[in-house]
Amino acid sequence: MIFSVAKSLVQKLVKQQKKDGNLEPLKPGKPRFSHLANADLDLKQLVSEHPDATLEELCELFG
Repeated sequence: MIFSVAKSLVQKLVKQQKKDGNLEPLKPGKPRFSHLANADLDLKQLVSEHPDATLEELCELFG
């Protein structure tokens, strides 16, 4: 039986078999880091401190 898989996949699986002794799925990598992780909290605080500010003013204050 022939499977249509890339040569690189076979090489990766052979390498994993030699290294780990199995072909179990690898765990996911590190989660991506976001520079905006807490930006929503900062923005909410800014809006609560300046409720009458225009969008342009909030942009200047936030940036």
